[in-house]
Amino acid sequence: MSAYTRAYQGLVRGGMTPNEAARVLADLRQDTGTELGTALRVHAAEQYAPAPADSRAIHRRKKAQFGAMCRGADWITTAAAGPSTTIPAQRNTGSTT
Repeated sequence: MSAYTRAYQGLVRGGMTPNEAARVLADLRQDTGTELGTALRVHAAEQYAPAPADSRAIHRRKKAQFGAMCRGADWITTAAAGPSTTIPAQRNTGSTT
């Protein structure tokens, strides 16, 4: 059973408080972000590994691309660990009052 199912059933059946369900889902989001960031780093290491026949220019380009993917992986891990964002309340911009 997935964490989403556990949280939903716990809320519906009354065995879990909303705070507990939020904590379970936040932990799941953090774990998913960490796993995704790690997988992206492994993929970048495989994709942009220097080959013996690479020139210095190709090596620099691969190093830059590897760095960009690692920064993306770091951002994913950080974003998943932080508090989730909410959409601000929408206003009726056509209102005349």
